[in-house]
Amino acid sequence: MKNKKFLFYPLVLFFILFLFDKVFLLDRVRSYVKSDFTYIYYETREDLFEMLKKRKSDKKLLIILGSSRLLYFDSKDLEEFYPNWDIYNFSSAVTTPAYYYYYLEKILDAGIKPDFVLLESDPNQFNSNTPIFRNSNLTYSFDLPFIIKYANLFGKDYVSFYLGKYLFASSKNKPHLEIAIKRLTDPRYEIIAKEGYKIKDMLLESKGSSKSLVENYVERDFGILQATSQRTIDWLFSSYKDSEMQYAFYEKILQRLSDAKIKTVIVWPQSSLPMQDLMRKSEKVGKKVGAWYTKVNSISAKYGFNVRDMDATEDYYCNAFVDGGHIAKDCYHPFMRYAMSEYFKLK
Repeated sequence: MKNKKFLFYPLVLFFILFLFDKVFLLDRVRSYVKSDFTYIYYETREDLFEMLKKRKSDKKLLIILGSSRLLYFDSKDLEEFYPNWDIYNFSSAVTTPAYYYYYLEKILDAGIKPDFVLLESDPNQFNSNTPIFRNSNLTYSFDLPFIIKYANLFGKDYVSFYLGKYLFASSKNKPHLEIAIKRLTDPRYEIIAKEGYKIKDMLLESKGSSKSLVENYVERDFGILQATSQRTIDWLFSSYKDSEMQYAFYEKILQRLSDAKIKTVIVWPQSSLPMQDLMRKSEKVGKKVGAWYTKVNSISAKYGFNVRDMDATEDYYCNAFVDGGHIAKDCYHPFMRYAMSEYFKLK
């Protein structure tokens, strides 16, 4: 046996590398090797859920499930204008129905019944050919029991991808060495890093809503709005293909909401005029968007819901944008006013 000690060397090496891999779970390390702070928004949602479970309040409960387009509500504004409501915002950058269902199931299974759910829907959430789902939702959200429970929906490729991220920190927190070197040699970066550490506290203090990095910015150049709209359309729709997985999770969302008799407003958020023109008047993109809208409304109708197109309604209008697809801060107040108005119309 002594002569066969070399057989254990690979195991020892793997164990050492496995331990070293866990270094990339440290916040201090991640702040230097990650390309941005997006992961903080996803990971904070787990803490937000724990906060929600400990909630003791007689106020009505509103849960927001959306993407970055529903992320930047002003929490102080919400408290001032809706004092009878507790508003928890589980929105994050680039989300999908699978992500929404993950938190909706956790909330309902914990015995928490919201009075109102504000749910975002958008055609780019249903694109199976985009890497966005892998690189955001699948990397930073979900837990292992959820993945196993719905493995038949996720499919072999997504389950394998998740397990790789789950087991190896350097896969989930891919080290960008050139970025790390640049930050380590930049004396100013420590200040930026400290602001990053504050994001989590800020998100929890505001119950999930975030402050925008361009808080008071409004894009006034129509040409730039056209350019950012075209860039977004090219990015999202160049190889668009329906994701049956996301439609399945979308239907699960509606089924749970219907069974629980929770009042729900589903919105397709407003976009800038250049974005609207590209999405609706372009023959190629317009067909895809039209097919999505028909299909998603057909599924919604089965459970007594409908998707509200905020570009088309006369009950909401705001013309302030930071880019082609995102409203500016000034629009969030009328956005919530519209959502609340639709809520009170529900029987």
